[in-house]
Amino acid sequence: MVKIYLTRHGQTEWNLQKRMQGWFDSPLTQEGQQAAIALGRRLAQIPFSAIYASSSGRTVDTAKFICCERQIPIFFKQQLREINVGEWQGMTDSEIKRTYPEQYHHYYNHPTEYKSEEGETFEDVLQRVLPVIKDVIEDYEDDEPVLIVTHAVVKKLLIAHFQNQSIDHVWDPPFIHGTSLTVLHLKKNGDVHFECIGDTEHMQKQNS
Repeated sequence: MVKIYLTRHGQTEWNLQKRMQGWFDSPLTQEGQQAAIALGRRLAQIPFSAIYASSSGRTVDTAKFICCERQIPIFFKQQLREINVGEWQGMTDSEIKRTYPEQYHHYYNHPTEYKSEEGETFEDVLQRVLPVIKDVIEDYEDDEPVLIVTHAVVKKLLIAHFQNQSIDHVWDPPFIHGTSLTVLHLKKNGDVHFECIGDTEHMQKQNS
């Protein structure tokens, strides 16, 4: 089984502003950079065969901070980008809630009913991400470690999918902090084993 280390990009300026990013982008904060570096130290002894990262700037930078000086092949994939929330992108959480109350309610309470006028559904995102995961499973050997650097919704969708839960469970705990680590073993026959989900040990050491 391939061993996937799954993480989210570090904290960004728009995260601090509670501004929706989606396919838009904003730079990592200093805290976000330091958390990515701390994750890199935590994973320094893992002999990664490859890193797959979303093509968004915040994930590209996070992957590079994790890598530091290590010579690991990095593949940037548009399929691993965050959910495209269309008309919401660039808006603050309070602006979205006020302007699109029904959409907002569905997004956080009934994700299967969420529809965007200009963007994607949660199902759209899952269906574009899964082929990348399938390729990773097929291209790497048993216990070969691969790092995937992506976004909150993508990570939550993958966790729900591999726990055989519906998309309506996508916001179930735990909360996925920036650079939190999820490790799962995926067999070619479909068997899945989670080693940890949303672990933030490296961030706690960083702040201690």
